Amino acid sequence: MKRLKKSLMLGLAVLTAVIGLSFGGPTANAKMKFYKSVPTALRGTWQTKHWSGQASKLKFTKYTRVKGGSTTTMKAKWARRLAVKGKTKAGYYVIGLASGDMPERLKPVKHHGKKALKTYAYDPIKNKNIYFYYYRK
Repeated sequence: MKRLKKSLMLGLAVLTAVIGLSFGGPTANAKMKFYKSVPTALRGTWQTKHWSGQASKLKFTKYTRVKGGSTTTMKAKWARRLAVKGKTKAGYYVIGLASGDMPERLKPVKHHGKKALKTYAYDPIKNKNIYFYYYRK
């Protein structure tokens, strides 16, 4: 009888733990809103020059992104699908592959009186973010 009671208590404890973990708070990905198309503020052809002096183009249509000659679309297979994963509190759209690569963060702003997309990259030498602006081409 004592053994049966121990087994029941152990089973109940395991069941409670599993239920508690499965209904825990939402994860970071669950809080983000996935967009069905590229937001209109990002659409168009954009160009910037990086610190190396090289020009970089970025083009968004309703369902595609063209960057560096590589096209990704929201209608592709899962591993190569473009995903607009949401908007951060700072106003940046998080855009990348749905498979989880390092996403790019873009924010529509006005810079020097022109419409621009603001993005950034971390510089480990200076230990701070470096900001870049893509302007309409």
